[in-house]
Amino acid sequence: MDAPSPPPPDGGPIADRRRAFRRRTRAAGRDEQAERAFIEGKMAMVRSDPRLTDAEKARALEELQRKLERPPR
Repeated sequence: MDAPSPPPPDGGPIADRRRAFRRRTRAAGRDEQAERAFIEGKMAMVRSDPRLTDAEKARALEELQRKLERPPR
């Protein structure tokens, strides 16, 4: 038994706005400080996650560290 689809927001049609969002995102530019803070926050979460093994933490931290070292595009 399939659940019915939710109604469109405000009763209007649903449109794919990914292309417009992509253009606006590029036009806004990058905030390198915010990106760095985001990645550093992810690293803190990985370090403190009790469900991850030491090996999983090491792999995740290596990947995140590479992202910090990568020059901005």
